[in-house]
Formats: sequence, C-alpha cells, structure tokens
Amino acid sequence: MKYAFRAVSSALLLAAAGALAAVTVLAVATALVVAFMAGGRWAVGADIGVVGILAAVGVGVLAARRRRRKPLVGVPVTTSEQPLLWVEIYRVAEGVGTRPPDELWLVPDANVAASQHRTWLGLRPGVRRMRLGLPLLAGLTERQLRAVITLEFRRRWGPALLGRVIDRVTEIIGRVVDTLAEHSRVGRIFGIFRLYGGVYLAVSGPVSRRHELDADRLSAELAGNDATAAALRELPVLRRGWDVFVNAYTEPAATVGRRPRDVFGGFASFLEEPDRRAQLVQEAGAPASAQLSAHDSQLSLGDRLAAVASLPEDDMHDRSRPAMDLLRDANKVIRLVEESMFGESGLVPAAWEDIVPAAARAAACQDALQLARLGDQGGLGSTLSVATVLDLMSFGLAEEMVRPMLAEGASQEAQRQMASRLVTGFFTTAAIESGTASYRFSWAAPRLLVDDQGAVDSLPRLVGTALADQSEVPALELWLKSHRVGRELDLGADLELGADFELGVDLGQAVQEDLPDGPAESPRHDPLDGPRPLWVPLPGIPSI
Repeated sequence: MKYAFRAVSSALLLAAAGALAAVTVLAVATALVVAFMAGGRWAVGADIGVVGILAAVGVGVLAARRRRRKPLVGVPVTTSEQPLLWVEIYRVAEGVGTRPPDELWLVPDANVAASQHRTWLGLRPGVRRMRLGLPLLAGLTERQLRAVITLEFRRRWGPALLGRVIDRVTEIIGRVVDTLAEHSRVGRIFGIFRLYGGVYLAVSGPVSRRHELDADRLSAELAGNDATAAALRELPVLRRGWDVFVNAYTEPAATVGRRPRDVFGGFASFLEEPDRRAQLVQEAGAPASAQLSAHDSQLSLGDRLAAVASLPEDDMHDRSRPAMDLLRDANKVIRLVEESMFGESGLVPAAWEDIVPAAARAAACQDALQLARLGDQGGLGSTLSVATVLDLMSFGLAEEMVRPMLAEGASQEAQRQMASRLVTGFFTTAAIESGTASYRFSWAAPRLLVDDQGAVDSLPRLVGTALADQSEVPALELWLKSHRVGRELDLGADLELGADFELGVDLGQAVQEDLPDGPAESPRHDPLDGPRPLWVPLPGIPSI
C-alpha cells in the first residue's frame, strides 16, 4: 500500500512539473498576444520576444540533434555474424517479456546500455540499440553476462512503466542539477531545482529501490542465484578496473605518439595481477550494508546481495564458459573494436613493454618541467636546481610553490600531494638524466621506478615523507647521492630527452606549450587527477 501511495505521489510530482511548464508557456503566450494587441512599442517588444524564443528553441533543437548524431564507437554485430551472442539476447528479451534490440554494438567500455531514441516528439518508436562492453565479455561467464543483460533490459525496457519513468526522471534531475551547479548566475533556479529534486527523490526512492530488487529477482530466475550474485560483485570491479586501466595505461601512450597493439589482452593481464585486483576490489567497495537515507535512490551492493541470498535455493550452479566464448572469431572482433577506439588518431601501434616505460618517463619529464615553470613564475629563474628544491622542502615551501596549480581553498593535503608528484617527477628526471634510474614495465604499477641494478626504487615514499617532515630531507639527499645526482644539477625548459625517447613526438616542445604562462592562467583541476595530459583524443575511451 505504501509503495502504491509513493508511486502515485511520484506521478503527481511529475504531473505538477509538467503543469507548471504548461502554465508558464501559456502565461508567456498570453503576454505576447496582449502586447501585440496593444500595438506601438509593446508590439515591437513582443516581436523581439518571439524572435528570441524561436532562436532559443532552434539552438536547443540543433544542439539536441548534434548530440544524437555523435558517432557510436564500437562494432555493430548481426545475428549471422554472432549467432550465439544473439541467442543470449533473445533469451533475455523473452524472459523479461520485451522486444529484443534492433542493433547490438560491441564497445570498448565496461558497461551495458539499452536505449531507444524515439522520434516525432516521442510518439514514434525509434531504433532499439544495445551497447555491450567487450571488457564484460572478458571478465564474466555466460550466466553472469545473462544476469547483467537482464538487469539492464528490465530497467530500461521492462513492463514496469512507472518504475522506468521514475528512474529516467531521476537521471534527468541529476543532470539538470549538476549543470545548474556549474553556473553561479542561476543560484535561485538551482535552489528551486535542488529542492524539487530532493522532494522527488525522497518520495520516489523506495519505488526505485523496489524496481531494482524486482530486476535482481528476475535476473536470478533467468541466470541463477549464484551467477546473479557473482555478476553483482564482479561488475563494479570490472568497471573500476577498466577506468584505471584506460587512465593509467592506455591514454598515456598517446603522449609518446603510440597506442597499444593489444588493448584487451593487456586488460586481461592487468586484471590477473594479484595486487592490482585486490586494490580494485577494495576501491569498488565492500558489500557491507549501510543505512539508507530517504534521498538514496539506489540500494547498496550489500543489500542487493542479501536480497539475492534470501531467494529460494535453486539448482542453477554456474558452470558456464567464459562469456568471450560466445563470440565467433573473437580475435577479429577484438581487433575491430580496438581500431574503433583510436579512429583517425594516427597513433602507431606498439607493444606494452615499450609504451609504458616511455609514457612514464614522459609524465615525469612533464612534472619536472611544470615544477621548473612554477619556480620561474616565483622568481627563481628559468632553471631549477636540485639544491633549490631541497632548500624549498627544508623550509616547508614546496606546497606553497605549487599552490597556483590548485583551485582556491585547496586543502593542505591536496597541496602536499601535488608537491609530492611534481618533486618526484623532478628528481626522477634528474636520476634518469644521470643514467642511474629508469622505468620498468609492470601491471602492478604504471610508473615503476627502478635503479641501475633493477631494484624497485623508494623515491616516491622518500619525497612524501620529507614533505610531511622536514627532518627527513637528509634521507632524500642520501638517495640523490647514491644515484649520482649532484646538488648543482638544474632542469628547465631546455631539458633535452635522450635518443631512446624519440618516438615521433617532440615531447619537450609539447610539454612546454602545455604549461601555463602564469598564475592567473594556471589550470584549475582536481590535484589527484594529475597534470593535464598531452594526448590525441581517443573516441569512446572514458576518463576518471
């Protein structure tokens, strides 16, 4: 009974918003008609108002059409090309009680998305399209993939119309609020939408959560309890893993004019790294249940797993094959999807073992040049010496030096992390120039620094410790001496890279052009995101 009341209340809130919009349009139209009838200046003002409204509507329609025309990244597959995969799609559609998609795309993303773009103001059904991330095929079994597809079909195309509408409106409200929050001139409008969104979520939240539990139950019926629970646990790990992999390994390759020759093979190796996978599981979140507030529109992972565990036991144990086995000629499909990732970027394919160390050195060089530029802005000259950096750290001034790169009001911890990254890059570049350090390829870390004997170096830890406690600076000086880096060594805009670093990109010039000209024009971004990367845009690849 309470869910029916909340469903009716949610529908009334939607109707109220629509009625408010209709009343506003009617009021504006009435005002324009009255102005036309009044004649004189009023009529001229009405003409200007009509032209302005038509122009705004036209710009909005064109912008919407441009968004819709954004090319899809991925590979479309037909029933004749991939019959086994389509059989799974048809099986799920029949189980959900909905029409199967018209198109199926395999995309370079760790998500599954079902969409249907209607035409004629939503009155005419459009093409049903399903986008299935190839990383999911690499990390799930056939039954787990069936469970994931079922969840998306039920959420987007299932019979519970009101639940789908509520979920869709919740997404729209979230986007509107986020957009308005970025503009300081719409404070009152932002406040109104935020208040409305809060009330809507408080009323519709339980309905959305019930809709989500219904989708989980249906998924368990079609794929089995074990496969559904495993899919719920594995999906956030795969998504987080793909984001980290792309951000740390794939995108930096473009800074040296290269792209990986085997993206998805690298992703599989990345997931098999024991330490990395444990980190991803931790970052994805433990399945511990938490108390939900009235404004939470989705259940926690722990609550969803508990709900699946409470279902009657079935005899559907997951002994299915890896989902990748559903593909016919999987290697060919993988190559086509990889080609779609890079489009016309012009990047040259290369092995991971060559790309990762080169990209790491490029990033360290960029950090070193950024620190030198900040020193130049602070009056320390066009070059920055090792001795100057050590003195700045000894007096606790390194954090203040990097402050122009951060947003106003950045915390002390954010300043320290930024200083640690730039100082580490500076000393790393100095050691590499001295021939006593280098980067080694590893799936455990994208920037694994080793000494000339091949042992893993402790420079990042030493820098972080010295920034937190100035008395630890002498330990950092000992590291520099052991790596034959003299205090008089200085780095600046004229830093030259070794011949082994020439990979088709004039990195020194590119980094120099990318650096800010002064504090007033310094980039404002999250210090944890790292410097602005120098990369050729890669369509379809998401960022963290």
